[in-house]
Amino acid sequence: MGDVKIRFEDASLLEALSEMAREHDHTLEAEIQRLLKQAVERRAVRMAFLERAREITAMTPAGVPQSDSTLLIREDRDR
Repeated sequence: MGDVKIRFEDASLLEALSEMAREHDHTLEAEIQRLLKQAVERRAVRMAFLERAREITAMTPAGVPQSDSTLLIREDRDR
């Protein structure tokens, strides 16, 4: 397990984090860990999405014209 020391140059940020910790009945350290874990998990979801988007993009041959999605949506609505 590692240690990290954080210096808060903005006292209002430290106070906001402390308030959040009290609201969740956590220590300040536990609250910061919770927030960092959430951020890492959201990043993992974004990265998985981007990877899947790249895979889908790679399925389309280069130079093949694509349909305008706006026209397809309008056409569908008009049915």
